[in-house]
Amino acid sequence: MLRFVLNHWRRQRFKFILTLVGALIISAGLSLMFNLTDSSQGTVEQTLQKKWSSAYDIVVRPKGSQMTTESNNLLEPNYLNGINGGISFKQYEAIKQMKEIDIAAPVAVMGYVNSSTTFKNALKFPTEPGMYRLTETNYIQNGFTRERQSQTVIHISQGTEVDVPKNASFFNEPIESFKNAIARNPVLIVGIDPVEEARLVGLDQSVRSNNKSRYFKNTDQHESGDYPDEHIVPVLINPNSFNKGSYEYTIEKLDAPFKSDQDQQKLIDGLIKKQPKRSVLNSALSTYPAKRIQHLKIPTSKVEETYLQTLIGKTNSTYLDMDSAEGAQLLYKSGPLSFKSATSPYSSRWSTAYEISASPTKIKNWTYGTQFFPKKGFRPLVSTGRKVEKPKPGEVDIAFPYLSFKVVGLYDPNNIKVSKDPLNELPMETYRPSSADLVLDAKGEPVNPAKSIDTSGNPVGLLTSSPNILTTIDSARAINGEQAISSIRLKIKGATTVSEQSEQLLQDVKKQIEQETGLMATITKGSSPQPVVTKVVDNGKTLGWIEQPWIHIGAAMTIFRETSVGFSGVIFAMLAVAIVYVLATSYVSMLARRKEFAVLLALGWRTKDLYRIVLIEAALLAAFVSVVALIVESIFSYVRNETMNGWSLLWITLFSLVIYFAGAAWSAFTIRKISPYEAIKTGEYASSSHVKLGLRSTWTLALKEIFGKWKRNALSILSIALPTALLTFFLFVTFHLQGVLYMSWLGQFVALQVGPMHYVTMGVAITIAILTTGEIMWQNVTDRRASLAILKAVGWTNGSVRQLIVLEGVLIGFVAGIVGLSISYITIYVLYDLVPWDEPLLIGVSLLLPVLFGTIASLLPAQIAARVNPYQELKDAG
Repeated sequence: MLRFVLNHWRRQRFKFILTLVGALIISAGLSLMFNLTDSSQGTVEQTLQKKWSSAYDIVVRPKGSQMTTESNNLLEPNYLNGINGGISFKQYEAIKQMKEIDIAAPVAVMGYVNSSTTFKNALKFPTEPGMYRLTETNYIQNGFTRERQSQTVIHISQGTEVDVPKNASFFNEPIESFKNAIARNPVLIVGIDPVEEARLVGLDQSVRSNNKSRYFKNTDQHESGDYPDEHIVPVLINPNSFNKGSYEYTIEKLDAPFKSDQDQQKLIDGLIKKQPKRSVLNSALSTYPAKRIQHLKIPTSKVEETYLQTLIGKTNSTYLDMDSAEGAQLLYKSGPLSFKSATSPYSSRWSTAYEISASPTKIKNWTYGTQFFPKKGFRPLVSTGRKVEKPKPGEVDIAFPYLSFKVVGLYDPNNIKVSKDPLNELPMETYRPSSADLVLDAKGEPVNPAKSIDTSGNPVGLLTSSPNILTTIDSARAINGEQAISSIRLKIKGATTVSEQSEQLLQDVKKQIEQETGLMATITKGSSPQPVVTKVVDNGKTLGWIEQPWIHIGAAMTIFRETSVGFSGVIFAMLAVAIVYVLATSYVSMLARRKEFAVLLALGWRTKDLYRIVLIEAALLAAFVSVVALIVESIFSYVRNETMNGWSLLWITLFSLVIYFAGAAWSAFTIRKISPYEAIKTGEYASSSHVKLGLRSTWTLALKEIFGKWKRNALSILSIALPTALLTFFLFVTFHLQGVLYMSWLGQFVALQVGPMHYVTMGVAITIAILTTGEIMWQNVTDRRASLAILKAVGWTNGSVRQLIVLEGVLIGFVAGIVGLSISYITIYVLYDLVPWDEPLLIGVSLLLPVLFGTIASLLPAQIAARVNPYQELKDAG
């Protein structure tokens, strides 16, 4: 039997070579598929497993704190800083009691304290008599401009010899009282649960280890002070500042006569006449010309760091000596930003864009406080003051909590265990200030290189500060009440891997929290930053466009599903095309060998002997595929310097056996129907005469031939349609779902790993499809050599014959395109519940490429048909 098979292949060496080429392509395709799929699948799964893990799995927020941007599955950077309470401690305890909760770490954004820092003898006033002007200005750097946040102007007399009335609009006090530079700076304070925060992000490991610094203990509790609204709170301090602003002090001497008593008296009388009522902060002296004596500039970061160091110095001597504790009033809280959707200036780079505008600064219950802020800002302010009922004479009508700080230790946010990997970093981890890049200027022109924008420390500014002072959650409760908690970050038991099971577990916990507490829960596990551009507007004027990493909720899980579908589709399409190829070649081979097999049956061969021939051929081809796969696998292993993957080789062998024995089964089914009498016919060709189609043109003749041999041509159509459907699906994912795979940073990373594998495998599948169609059309030409000879005998030229065969290939490709497009659109509808009818490019590519494949497959058969010799063929037929 083996010798018979080998002799047959030797006689039909050209077809045998074509069969080996097909087997070689299948072998190389399977090897590439398993190696690249295994490599890419491993890269994707390894990447997603690593990036799936984040600081927390679920964030719980008060009901109503949902942002409009979440409709696009996006959370703005540092979104937790804009939430000022709203979760009760009863709800917090209910969440902690849930059996699936491993860690529940609350955050209570308490607000800003207005620190006061003194730089002694920093201001240098001259000793000679005169009227001096002291201007104190606080500038902030918002990334676009240097903006004045506040300014105070006072006038001071030096060496006054006459009596100064009380309603004079200047200070007549010893000049030494004004030699200290005093700077007031807002510092954010946040309450945390020390135990849960240590478990969540390792805050305890970030504390500087020395005898004067430690982490919170159970004994570090809130205490009430000796005065109403006074609170003694234990704190951890980060002495480093991120602010970029400055405090500037200018001393000027007024150009006004002041040496003699008469000069002084005349100046004072003139001021009283202009301003009968005292107005120190808005004196008429502001209009006088002056000469600058001194200009002092102190960076805001130095002001903040000096204040924090003062706290450390006052309280680190002993933790129990509260007489030396420093503190500040808790004055206000800043609210969230208000974004509205905008048209992206470059949609290919930023799929999502927003706009934010500055508005007049308003603060409830604290009119006097507006002088400390710019007239405009991007965030609302909420006062922490309470109105005093019936204040006594000399008392204020608005009372603010006063916090006395008991510093227990210092911490370094750089040592906190939160991800710094840009692929899975959650921008708000409590301890980091937000940042942005100015990428487009006011005219929309690119800023190259992009300009970095950092927080200015301005509570109403675009970018928020991170807290420099941390206290305990019980302190937040005592000061801000039972609903002081702003958010709760959760780690869930069992949600450690990227899988449908983990995703379902998180969904179940989310649903339970929302049902039992009425709060809003958002799954953050598996999220990835996505670059978003924001248009910044002030007073109707565009300042520029900034880029920030927003949080794309659930990016990793979506990518996991996308790539899983992609991998499954690659494997299915590759195997399906390979099986169709083997079935087609087996079918065509049986058509060509029916006479030969019929003769063998007439000579006494049994049907099972013919089965054995087919099985031997299939086994030899499967062995050839396995050997080639072994060679390819060896090359892969050598190039990668890795051990040979035996499992890949085993799977390739199994798949090749399945593919070729499926073809053998098809051949066996055909053999069962062979009889010596039926073998006298010319195979399937005789049935073509039953196709009722008028032969009026080359088109109708081509259609008659296709329909006449519809079984074999259906295999051609199917072999082209399957890779076309897969190609259409991948193009849809690439261009229509780019927000999933190409817009988030994690998606871009995965796409770089997966894309080449997809398209290499599709290239192999398309090559096999072209080979399948070419072999079937070759057999079609072989079966109709006599009819082609008649056409040439009646005057058809070689070009006309070629045109006929190529036209058949074009029609087969066009039908395959329609079938492939239908398969892909059905798949897209099932997976994404939409049909992309509005994608003309996708439809055009899906129809034109199969036509191209059919045309390529018909070129060699067309050349063979054109070489038919009419005399010889008609003679042989006779």
